Amino acid sequence: MDTMISVWTMVEHVRVASGAAELAIFTAILYWFFTSSRVADMLEVVGERVGGWCGRDTSSSLRQAVRARRRQHQEVYAKLEADVTSRNTSLYRVKEGPVVPPPQPQTRPPAGLACARCAPLSRDSWQVNSTDTGSVLNILDIGRQNFANGGVVSRYLCDLAQCCNLHNYDYKDVVPNVVKDESVQRSIEEATQEELRKARQGGNADKVEYATIRRRIEARALKVIQDISSAMSNNVLKFVAWVCHKAIRRVAGGGCATRAASVDRLRRANAAGLPLVFVPLHRSHFDYILVSFTLYLTGLRPPLVAAGDNMRIPFFGWFLRGSGAFYIRRRMEGSDYQSDPTYKSSLRSYILNSLAAHNNLEFFIEGGRTRTGKPQTPKAGILSVIMDAYLDGTIDDALLVPVTLNYDKLVDGNFVREQLGMPKQMETFWSALRGIWRTLNTNHGSIRVDFNQPISLKELVTSFQKYNHYKAPIEAPLSPPNNNNLAVNLDRQILYNHSHSSLYGADVSTEHKMMVEAIGRHVVYDAAQATALMCTNVVSYVLLTEARRGASVTALSSAVAARQAALLRDGRDLGYTGDALHATRHALDTLGKGLVRREGSGSRGIVKAQSSIAASLELSYYANTLVAHYAAPAIVATALESLLTSSQEAVTEVSQDQLVECSLQLCEVLSHEFILCAPCLRIEEKVLDAIDSLLASEVISIVKPPPGLREEEWSRRMAQRLDELDDSPARPASLKYTVHSTPAALAERRRLLLTVRPLLEAYAATCRHLQNATMKQFVKLTLDSLTDDFTHNKMVYGEAVSTDAIRNCLRLLRQWGVIEMYSENKERKLRVSAPYDSAATLDHVCNNIYKFNMDSPLLK
Repeated sequence: MDTMISVWTMVEHVRVASGAAELAIFTAILYWFFTSSRVADMLEVVGERVGGWCGRDTSSSLRQAVRARRRQHQEVYAKLEADVTSRNTSLYRVKEGPVVPPPQPQTRPPAGLACARCAPLSRDSWQVNSTDTGSVLNILDIGRQNFANGGVVSRYLCDLAQCCNLHNYDYKDVVPNVVKDESVQRSIEEATQEELRKARQGGNADKVEYATIRRRIEARALKVIQDISSAMSNNVLKFVAWVCHKAIRRVAGGGCATRAASVDRLRRANAAGLPLVFVPLHRSHFDYILVSFTLYLTGLRPPLVAAGDNMRIPFFGWFLRGSGAFYIRRRMEGSDYQSDPTYKSSLRSYILNSLAAHNNLEFFIEGGRTRTGKPQTPKAGILSVIMDAYLDGTIDDALLVPVTLNYDKLVDGNFVREQLGMPKQMETFWSALRGIWRTLNTNHGSIRVDFNQPISLKELVTSFQKYNHYKAPIEAPLSPPNNNNLAVNLDRQILYNHSHSSLYGADVSTEHKMMVEAIGRHVVYDAAQATALMCTNVVSYVLLTEARRGASVTALSSAVAARQAALLRDGRDLGYTGDALHATRHALDTLGKGLVRREGSGSRGIVKAQSSIAASLELSYYANTLVAHYAAPAIVATALESLLTSSQEAVTEVSQDQLVECSLQLCEVLSHEFILCAPCLRIEEKVLDAIDSLLASEVISIVKPPPGLREEEWSRRMAQRLDELDDSPARPASLKYTVHSTPAALAERRRLLLTVRPLLEAYAATCRHLQNATMKQFVKLTLDSLTDDFTHNKMVYGEAVSTDAIRNCLRLLRQWGVIEMYSENKERKLRVSAPYDSAATLDHVCNNIYKFNMDSPLLK
């Protein structure tokens, strides 16, 4: 009652009060009063009584509403007190209990570092300051990140905004400088004098004038230069970058990623002011755009790209030229272009003038796209031009950047038609349009574009000159019956057999050719070792080796997990994340039913590769990325199996000398298939390292090693690596190995045998059908024989039906002097040379291949 009197007293005071200030103060006091707890209690009582008088339910009374509101406030304070108690308890546990480290993000091994033996300065110069965790950057998200806080238009059109804001670079037209180049003018003069001489021999000396011939040759040279030259345009680059955003988002559901540390290294190297020469391995036509697209989006200058003249397609070829492509003739060796000095000098001059104008350069060192998925031996033509530019002082130095690209599923389709001997289809406007439409309507998974550490060309040249095992005089080509010194001659002989190029000058020495070949092989080897392995690569390899007879999804994923762990221990980068079961299922879905079939369902379901030749060839394309990685231990395991099966009695022990010698023989046989090691490492050392890997996996073990023998072996090999003067060190003759027969050892031997067995099947078939014929007829005959054997289950490896393997075997036989190749009526032919034209002599030399294609019980 006193409270009510106080209220009315205050109201009376307000009624007599004057002024707005007093009214505002009174209103605030009145609001506080009615929200206070005492007033709330009073109103609660009044509301309850009124509700009771009116006969209403008190459950919905004002008292219940006020109590509910109080409970909300009480719950908030109770939660705050609980949080404080929880934090205090957690801090107590942290102080009193063991320290648990926080979860760390997944890291990848450092990839793409320069060779520590050949380029130690480059390895240390371009390292980033922070630790390389192996994090990857999706280049399609750069625009979204840059314009995430922009306006509405920028957020929804982030790709277009990103492309419009890309940096404009100055690309100087070097065609006038190329026309005036001394070497080009000299080649024009030589061509003019040659035509004038031919005219005089034909009796037309009076009718032909020097000036007329000179103008015609100059016009032809200018046309050649204009056909070669690029038309790099910033506007075209931005348009193509925007189109690539849309196309890659549609094609690559997993995005297009690159390692963040690689981009940082390139930025540091670019600040040195030296030209960057990007040297990618070639898998797809998409490679032309992806490298430039990645560099452009990450703030680096897009390079001029050497593209084959088969890419000069109407409309699409114009866009490629505007994006930096300059077109070169695909083949000059053995063609009509080989005797065209004007073209060679024009191409050399264009490349040198482009480097002098501070342009970056890109060329595919393998020449064309790989048809097998394995890295190919280098075509060192353009590399020799850059080498000449350094040696004659045109450029002070250049930084070689190996580049790797890999796809979950190949964008271009497959190369099955070409592997089966069918002619390559020429690209036209409509075929390119159909291919693009088909590609845009297929999800190809993820794409990886990775850049290795830039390597100084000057440092590589200096290092090569220190390798004494390449400086001995070149002997006659090795023939299988006289290969007792393979440990000494094999490294030098492989370089000698491969060091040829149509862009070398006439006065180039053999040592110079071998140096260019060695640097090219080093670049290819480094790029292959840094290639990110996709889940389709790992699953395909497991399907063709460990699970060739089929396996359940669970067993297959277990094998994939084991293979992943082994690859990570070897320092390889995996281009995917997640558990092995998820990766296996994703790979099976990406490969599709055309390559993988399922038998049964549920836990009893079996997954195996399709049994057709076409499916085996396409599946082997993805698996060959891992085949190249395991080539060295697979060669040693195959040589070991050859030694075990060659004896009539059961053999369980082999000597190191026998195993190394047999392995080197197989290395020579497969020298056109694999680059087993960098040229700075002896092949014999690579074989010994492979033997160590078999020891680590307990496939073999040392038989009663004498005290200190292992330390002696390790010291000897370390001394050999540090001192290149010792070319043929003596190995301990008493060292022997025993071969284990445990289930794990047998499974490992079988996996390694199946790694290279399809190649050996193709090589053996090539030797069996050797005869005088045209190249086209002989390849078809061998393919038909392999196909017939596969159809009748005489040979179970469908991937052995390969044109590439047959041609590589013919190259080997040509180096051995078994066959000769020549051209007649514009057709390539081969014939068996004497004394191998008799069946007995031919079988004797081919036995060096047959003995590795042995009938092993492990493969039954």
